[in-house]
Amino acid sequence: MTEPGSADIAWLALGSNLGHRGGALQRIRDELQGRGLVIEAASREVLTRPIGLRHQPDYHNQVLRVRSATPRTPRDWLLLSKDVEAAAGRRPTYHWGPRVADVDILYLGAQRDIVVNEPDLTVPHPEIVNRPFLSRLLAQIGKRSAS
Repeated sequence: MTEPGSADIAWLALGSNLGHRGGALQRIRDELQGRGLVIEAASREVLTRPIGLRHQPDYHNQVLRVRSATPRTPRDWLLLSKDVEAAAGRRPTYHWGPRVADVDILYLGAQRDIVVNEPDLTVPHPEIVNRPFLSRLLAQIGKRSAS
């Protein structure tokens, strides 16, 4: 039986602003696929200015729509995103600090309709409205498959 709020689709934002940023996004995609997720759609990669602390390198960002073979709870999606970040080279840092790998859950569910309000997880991601590039990238993957 599937737990309420579980989803087999997640909309993820990827980011990196340290090291070989494009390579970091590829490592994140590889890690996601290595965990059995299918990348159904991928936006193009874009360069964006850092938010918060401005004196750091620009970010490479991308948005993906991924599918899991079985539904996952929001907590499972969060743990998976943290595991992928670590496997792709992320180390603990400070809020809005530079990072090798960042995976944010933007939405859950095929219709983007799952809502989560927990101390360490909010879905839809609360910063979507403050990052206009995310809306543009989300619009891209509404029209594009990963192939």
